[in-house]
Amino acid sequence: MPEPDARELDTIVDAVVAESHIARDLILPEEIDYIRKHVLRKPMGVLHIWALGVGVVITGEYFGWNFGLLSGGPIGVLIAALIVSVLYLAWVLTLSELSVAMPFAGGPLAYGRRAVGKWFGFLMGWSMFLECFFATVGTGLATGAYVAFLINPDSPDPLVTTVWGVVCALVFFAIQYWGVKEQAVIMLWLTYAAIATLVWFWLAALPGVKLERILTRPLLPGGWSGVLGAVPFALWFLVIIETVALAAEEAHEPHVSIPRGMVLAQITLALLVVLTWFFAAGAAPYAVTGAVVYPLPLVFKSVWGTGWFLTAFSTLALSGMVVSYNGMIYATSRQSFSLGRAGYLPAPLGKVHPVRRTPHISLAVWTAATIAFIVGGYFFAAVAAATAAAILISTLAAVVWYVAATYCLFVLRRKEPGLFRPYRVPIYPLNPLFVALLAVFAAYVYGWVNVKVVLPTVSLYLAALAWYWIWGRKHVLPVAPEEVAARIAEQLARRKDPLPAAPAATTAGGTIERITGALMLVGLLSLVWMVLRAADVVPCVGSQETEVALVVVIWSILFVLVSVVGFLSTRHGRAQRGSPAPPSA
Repeated sequence: MPEPDARELDTIVDAVVAESHIARDLILPEEIDYIRKHVLRKPMGVLHIWALGVGVVITGEYFGWNFGLLSGGPIGVLIAALIVSVLYLAWVLTLSELSVAMPFAGGPLAYGRRAVGKWFGFLMGWSMFLECFFATVGTGLATGAYVAFLINPDSPDPLVTTVWGVVCALVFFAIQYWGVKEQAVIMLWLTYAAIATLVWFWLAALPGVKLERILTRPLLPGGWSGVLGAVPFALWFLVIIETVALAAEEAHEPHVSIPRGMVLAQITLALLVVLTWFFAAGAAPYAVTGAVVYPLPLVFKSVWGTGWFLTAFSTLALSGMVVSYNGMIYATSRQSFSLGRAGYLPAPLGKVHPVRRTPHISLAVWTAATIAFIVGGYFFAAVAAATAAAILISTLAAVVWYVAATYCLFVLRRKEPGLFRPYRVPIYPLNPLFVALLAVFAAYVYGWVNVKVVLPTVSLYLAALAWYWIWGRKHVLPVAPEEVAARIAEQLARRKDPLPAAPAATTAGGTIERITGALMLVGLLSLVWMVLRAADVVPCVGSQETEVALVVVIWSILFVLVSVVGFLSTRHGRAQRGSPAPPSA
């Protein structure tokens, strides 16, 4: 790959500035020079965004969610999965507005910095970094476990798990180092392979499906407390979809590719979730499936036994693991890169390769850290326990910044009514408020999970705040893109000559949005009811079967309605692609 010449760099810088809705004449020469030296290429379109979204998340169907079976049983996991599917669909709509308005590789760093201030931007950036890094660690461990099962289905060797986890980390460091366009192409084909593997699994598991394994007696073995305990693991089904927002700086026409790619990815993933849950829970006893890191090969084995057929499936199933690992280390490196580029973390993390324009130092540092955790998992903890802990730290950090991001959206809508938004979240303000309340609910139900991760997660946040107070706040670089955008916005505010409010973007509108909004309120009330039932504060309504049916119907209809509204909103966003940018931030 040749080093970009001056003309190509100027084109990329112009695109970054224009898509950030900053007037070029308000940017100082030294700021332009800094952006030029730290800019990323922009090769990604809708298909690449869809593939990144599906690919980075799809490992959630391969492992992790199954740990929730032990507390919630099959139907409890289904209810948790439906709630989580609606949460993430509403979340990507909210996130799309922020991502398109501030298309920086820092994502949450940019949102928090512009809405509240430097410390809040760092806190949000750190949250997403923790989410991505521990997801990378958990997926690396699980990938090694899949290989160990492939080699010896009857007795997987922990040493093999560790060795192949390290190999996975090294291989995808090399791919990411190679270049963003190249890794995007590889990820696209791996995503196709991962989806094909799930289809193969569904067909192979079909002969072994027994409805009595799903419709257990009682229907909820752990009661409503078990359903709540399954929610943190169900988050793993779909967590990390927000990493697509980090690709905004590398996306072509982000106001089109980001919302459309994310919504299509989320709808695709939700369908994969439900089908995988059905066949995995129906073809093997859930008490067995819920205790391993490799549930799909184990279910496959229970139906077909050992032999070449299992070996072939397990080999192809690795595509679902490695494609997500690739997306997760991509997100980890980009978040670290943005924090380093802005000065919150050490500056070398913000360097880019002069030819490949990839954050090579950040990739190397966090690949090494991932390997250290994988090796540490071999010496200090069982693979399943270490993987579960990594998953829960990742998802807990995620819901923290979901709440913070929705707060930023409300602040920016009030603080900068003229901020150019060619894409706006539908059903505002209820949709982002719905996301925030669901995220708070998800964080609350960690109290029903036996794995103790709250204290370690809080410790990581305290360490980050100490770092920021002692070192980070003194080294923030005013020439970083996120800082430039915030400076110009503050400069305009001091002039007391703000831009007129951006015209309201066309959304799906009409009756369907009003119905969806009303059902969102019903969904929130159902969550309150579940908590009260789990605490035995309110009595059973009719029978447990009636309660379950009602909850499943509410959240299933809600998912369909939010899907329709979300898809229509991306169509209208596309119609606005020719909208002119305003003269300043």
